[in-house]
Amino acid sequence: MEKITSVANLKIKELLKLKESKYRNQQKQFIVEGIHLVTEALKKGIVLTILGTSHGIATLTKTSKNDCQIIEISDNVADKLSDTVKTQAVFAVCQMSEPYIDLENNILLLDRVQDPGNIGTLIRSAASFNFKTIISAPNSVSFYNDKVLRSTQGNFFDVNLVNQELIPVIKLLKENGYTIIGTALHHGYQKLADLQQQQNFKVALIIGNEAQGISEPLFEHIDLNVIIEMADNVESLNAAVAGSIIMYQFNSKK
Repeated sequence: MEKITSVANLKIKELLKLKESKYRNQQKQFIVEGIHLVTEALKKGIVLTILGTSHGIATLTKTSKNDCQIIEISDNVADKLSDTVKTQAVFAVCQMSEPYIDLENNILLLDRVQDPGNIGTLIRSAASFNFKTIISAPNSVSFYNDKVLRSTQGNFFDVNLVNQELIPVIKLLKENGYTIIGTALHHGYQKLADLQQQQNFKVALIIGNEAQGISEPLFEHIDLNVIIEMADNVESLNAAVAGSIIMYQFNSKK
């Protein structure tokens, strides 16, 4: 087994570049950290290399490591690779999956969402409520951001993740029978609780920027704006909370 003890090692320098979005996209690779995420990535068969201290590697089952290159690293190298205060000292270099849009199920669209925690929560909710594909505009935080990955708690691997401009995607979805749902209240809205069940009612839900909402160029493509009824003293909901409630509501109507 190869062992690396220096943070100046060329392989480590190359791996550190994967923390940059541009380099990740060029290489079609990303890094996950921690026992749970590495284990989930192994189940999906996308792991190229496992790196960890002797203790970190020992935390993974033998069967899960059979087909992977394994590199033992020292504690100082693990600390360099880690984005957490207290690392579990095990990492995996993973191959990005080919983008795929599931046109049979509901879809989540992200427009300029900037908080990694929000995107992570939305990924978990999408996986929970059968929104099988999430399409993010390039102006949103990357799906492969370290904080996004950690906040998904492994559900990252349960949905199709696509990075693409939204207007061409919306046109494609409309051609395939989707109703585009927005939360921009500029052109009238319907209360979420009043929506009636409809047969073959496939939806694509747009969640906009935390402060500014949905981009104005998207307004004309929205078929239905919805509002979540709240107490009068509450001005608005967190983007991830609102998106989760709406996804739950549409999933429960199926």
